[in-house]
Amino acid sequence: MAPATVLLIAGMLLVFMQYTYWDLSVKRRQASDLGKSFIALAEADLAAKRIQGLALSLRHNFAIDTSRLEEMDMLYSHLADALERSAIYLDIEPERLQSLRSIVIKLNPEEGIDTDRFLATLDILRPQLMHLIEKARSQRGKLKSLRNQSMDELVARTTLVSLVVMSAAIIIGILLSWFFSRRILRRIQIISNGANNLLRGESSLTDSPETISDELDDLTVSLNTMAEKLVRVVGAEKLLQGAEDERRRIARDLHDQTLADLSNVLRDIQGLKQDHTCRAAAEELETRLQGTINNLREVMDDLHPQTLDVLGLTAALEAHLASHEKNNNVETNFFASSAAEDLDLPKTIQLQLYRIISEAVHNVYKHADATRLELTFDCTDAELILTVEDNGRGFEARPDSSGRGLHNIQERARIIGAHYIWKPSRFSSGTCFELSLPLLPQSSTATIP
Repeated sequence: MAPATVLLIAGMLLVFMQYTYWDLSVKRRQASDLGKSFIALAEADLAAKRIQGLALSLRHNFAIDTSRLEEMDMLYSHLADALERSAIYLDIEPERLQSLRSIVIKLNPEEGIDTDRFLATLDILRPQLMHLIEKARSQRGKLKSLRNQSMDELVARTTLVSLVVMSAAIIIGILLSWFFSRRILRRIQIISNGANNLLRGESSLTDSPETISDELDDLTVSLNTMAEKLVRVVGAEKLLQGAEDERRRIARDLHDQTLADLSNVLRDIQGLKQDHTCRAAAEELETRLQGTINNLREVMDDLHPQTLDVLGLTAALEAHLASHEKNNNVETNFFASSAAEDLDLPKTIQLQLYRIISEAVHNVYKHADATRLELTFDCTDAELILTVEDNGRGFEARPDSSGRGLHNIQERARIIGAHYIWKPSRFSSGTCFELSLPLLPQSSTATIP
């Protein structure tokens, strides 16, 4: 706004200066026209003077001389032409101009050579020409003086107006810049306070404008949208983290209490086997109790895999496949590169990756009707890649799918910043689930959003 105002004032100054110089150029053109008319009248007077000299010569010696006749005809042409040119540039009354033309016609040699007529006509013509010459000289002198005076006034006026206008433009520009900068800084401060509130965990943000009128409004809307998404992501992450903590606590309680109690009961039953009268019943109870303990261990492992905390992600994935291979008629193969085994990931990311792969493997066992499953764990300098591939009947994941397992995969991948795709398997049939997680450069730590 401030630059536009200054430019507007400067434009008005330019218009004023252009008008002033236009007025000066008009006066210059008038002076030039007067000069041209003065020259034309001087030429006409010289031609008339020469015609007068020839007429006097012919009066005293009227001998036929072709050269003199041709000269007189040429002088008459110059006189008539000079008179017409002077009429263009000099303001001559129409009556006087018509009178001069009629007088000049009397000097036409084609009308006959009459020296008395020529001399009488020239006695009338030359005083009028001298009068016009003096008139042109006087007007030219006045216009020249006026032009010089106008030039001085123009310089003084232009200098004064330029100083006044530029000073006013600078002052107005400074005031407008101060006003709008204060307004912009105030709006930026409001946005900054909202961002600081978000950093402190407060939910009070800057209200989004109803209509977007400038870049700051667009920035406010973008920050509010980003803050809302961040709150949802952080909330989902905290919710999942709270669920994992609760799972860990329940698994620990089952291990420390329930599993210990069942183990004590199992030892008591094994002691009853020494009594031959109840050996058969004790063996049956031992088998059933051992199955219950194994099932309980599987539940504990599903709640929170102890192998993940102790041995890491590679061992936990391998143990997960081995434990489920016994109960499912599916050939499983697991491959982990040396780079993947040496990868040092944060515990939270390891847990989310384990949950995602566990869900993908569970989908194969439950829905794919496959006879072969391969799990590949590899990494490059830029990303970590986990692949679950089967030869089942195939699967097409839709973005609007409402399955809880697919939703869990989506949320967990979004929390750790991973990307995944479902694509056809390299087998003759089946599905390939591929997950990639960007890694920080020159580091073996995954990117945490």
